[in-house]
Amino acid sequence: MAAAGWYPDPAGVPGRYRYWDGSRWSRSTTDDPRRPAPEESQTSGSTPTEPAPGGPPGGPSGKRRLGLIIGVLAVAVTLVVGVAILTSNFGSLVGIPRPTSTASGGGESSADPTPRPSATPTPLVRCPKGDPNLRASHPTDGRVHGGNLSFEEQPTFNPAALESRFSFAYDVLQQTLPVSQNPPWIAQLAVGQLRGKDGFVNDPRNTVESLVRCVMTGIMYSPYLATRTDIRSESLSIDGHSGWLVDAEITVDRPDLAVTGDHTIFIVVRDGQDWGFFFGAVPLGNAQLDAVLARAVRGLRAS
Repeated sequence: MAAAGWYPDPAGVPGRYRYWDGSRWSRSTTDDPRRPAPEESQTSGSTPTEPAPGGPPGGPSGKRRLGLIIGVLAVAVTLVVGVAILTSNFGSLVGIPRPTSTASGGGESSADPTPRPSATPTPLVRCPKGDPNLRASHPTDGRVHGGNLSFEEQPTFNPAALESRFSFAYDVLQQTLPVSQNPPWIAQLAVGQLRGKDGFVNDPRNTVESLVRCVMTGIMYSPYLATRTDIRSESLSIDGHSGWLVDAEITVDRPDLAVTGDHTIFIVVRDGQDWGFFFGAVPLGNAQLDAVLARAVRGLRAS
């Protein structure tokens, strides 16, 4: 039980105090809780009122009010959190895009500095006319050179020679190995150059997609109704030159062929405003020639 004294009026009037005599509420109220205990027969300095309902100070009525306040606050917090969660989920459901950061002045960088290739590559609409037999000056060092790329000459393949079927490119040199004679089919390893002035001006991924398209729609595959299935498509760097690699199976619809298609690797790397490229193709399922292709790719150099 609370001790006798002045306590906030249980009626809830702000700034008013009522006297508790130790067993019940007094009729007397005041705005100064420091004044002496009242005498019920005196009314001076106090305002006679009806006794306030409820128990002693801090008793059940006070606890009920405290519980009510805590309950109201809990409901309010729950509503705020619920609205925030619903808002976030709604944004995800309707696909609201996240804001993207851009580089600003004063040397600040964007929040995500890693460049990302476009989601859908946009290859050239039309393959240009190049001059694959136009050769640049290259060293004689036991390597096959074309553009700014070279690979170690493979002893099991024929000596390096020109290849005019890369009609969209320049400075092309390749090694080949006959696989079948009738109809003819070869394995090949080639390097050359793609020029920016001809339209090869996109990022590495789009440029390699242009290379793939020009090869598949050109003389080498177009008679055979070729179908491409990607194994991997990823960025790479060769001797500090950034680029892109596409590793794919190209199957052909020719029952009279001794092979079902090729395992191919397409690579492009930057060469100033132009691009060096590598193209390798060996028959599907031929582990020995797959090893030669892998060795040539591992040994690629860029200058």
